[in-house]
Amino acid sequence: MVRSIELFLLEKISREELKDSVFITGYQGFGMVGYLTSRHISLELKLRKIGFIRTRYFPEATLYKKDLGLVFPFELYYGKINDKKLLVLVNHGVPHVRERTSYAEFIGRWLKEIGVSKVILVGGLDPAIKEREDEKYRWIPLSGYQAKLDAPILEEKHVIGPLALTMMFIEAHRIPGVAIFAYTELYRPDPRASAVATSVIADMLGLKIDTSKLLEEASKIEAVEEKKEELMKAVEGEIKQRKREHPMYM
Repeated sequence: MVRSIELFLLEKISREELKDSVFITGYQGFGMVGYLTSRHISLELKLRKIGFIRTRYFPEATLYKKDLGLVFPFELYYGKINDKKLLVLVNHGVPHVRERTSYAEFIGRWLKEIGVSKVILVGGLDPAIKEREDEKYRWIPLSGYQAKLDAPILEEKHVIGPLALTMMFIEAHRIPGVAIFAYTELYRPDPRASAVATSVIADMLGLKIDTSKLLEEASKIEAVEEKKEELMKAVEGEIKQRKREHPMYM
């Protein structure tokens, strides 16, 4: 019988090779920050695709990219940068609601088995809770993580979705790590927030990770949003003008 969730390796790699890796992942939540960040890191650092996670309700969609080949919904990337071994899970899709708990549990159990050194999870955060204008992110320590980040801890606020499940199973398996929450636009992709998260991760690992592509992408999206806003204001102004010129009475 095929297990509901399993790791499918595309190349032969030993657990010993993966031991002491830093694991990074995120999902398509607020601003798609977790997804955009993990994808950018895997591409920018030229990590190699070593496998994917196969689920029972596997998304029936793919695409081909010249630099990546055929894309799987839940891809695992690996590489050694300087003295750091990085293991990045890029969630191009979202696990089916029926198996999100099993998916997160599988991740936690597998990471414990291979002996990663720490976990970095990434998500987006509602800017409404900002206490200072210059505040860019908050974070939560997992499993007694000892290091401190230069930002307030996210306390007494609910975390929801696949990221919350993953946090809980990382904690349950006593794997040290952090969850980083960059302030983001809630209802559209926000590469600028992903650039913030990427920079935090780079500082944590002592690596240089260029974020210029994310910032370029952000500028394009923001320009489109600005034009949409201008158009909406123009339409609203036109409607008000017509009402003044042609009042209706009942």
